Amino acid sequence: MPDRAYFTTTLPYVNADPHLGFALELVEADAAARLTRLAGREVFFNTGTDEHGLKIYRAAATAGLAPQAYADRAAAKFRTLLSALNIWPEVNFLRTTDPGHIAAAQEFWRRVTAAGDIYKKKYPLKYCVGCELEKTDSELAAGHCPLHPNQALEIIKEENYFFRFSKYQKRLLELYESRPEFVVPASRLNEAREFIRRGLADFSISRLASKQPWGISVPDDPSQTIYVWFDALVNYISAIGWPDDKQNFKKWWPVTQFAGKDNLRQQAAMW
Repeated sequence: MPDRAYFTTTLPYVNADPHLGFALELVEADAAARLTRLAGREVFFNTGTDEHGLKIYRAAATAGLAPQAYADRAAAKFRTLLSALNIWPEVNFLRTTDPGHIAAAQEFWRRVTAAGDIYKKKYPLKYCVGCELEKTDSELAAGHCPLHPNQALEIIKEENYFFRFSKYQKRLLELYESRPEFVVPASRLNEAREFIRRGLADFSISRLASKQPWGISVPDDPSQTIYVWFDALVNYISAIGWPDDKQNFKKWWPVTQFAGKDNLRQQAAMW
């Protein structure tokens, strides 16, 4: 068994106040961190806040604040939650508006581009602002997102960058087959496997800055901002120094991640 362990929660979206679901993630991760330390192993514990995207931009406008000011106020509430829950004090709190994370997200984009996995195209899509996700007809119930049935879907028609998600269908299934502990409990592994078996579609990873300015700029194309999920998920590696501090990254990676069931698609497959 390694003499160290890295635990992380997902990063909650700051368009709303902290809620019980995220508190559960924190408590679970904290329990794992404490148990691991009691066993004499070194621990790195990461959490933080996800602060870009259309929901944040609109919530800030509704509150009469600049997006950064809105995010600053919201992040403070999530920091307060740590002490309210008596979370272990040695916890890393990462904000996706931190300069180090922004640089890491842009470098991640450059490397994915260099691998040939990003391309640009014009397209229409059905978009749920509540989820900050594209929705296919098979995912809808009576024409609405099942998770946000009171929000109308938005139809977006523009030219964006796409990630070649479809390229990784076979490799993801092979990963799940060879490492059944990759997603637990087993019921969620089966859910992720079935999602992938149905076929993976490439997904948009940018937005026009003229429509969605609150985001990280796409490297070499300031007319586009990086899609919030593609930016935020990089936190799991930017938190431990990637790409500049290779020694620290190698020390802590890989990570054990605690996530809610509604995040399964993004965390277990897309990321």
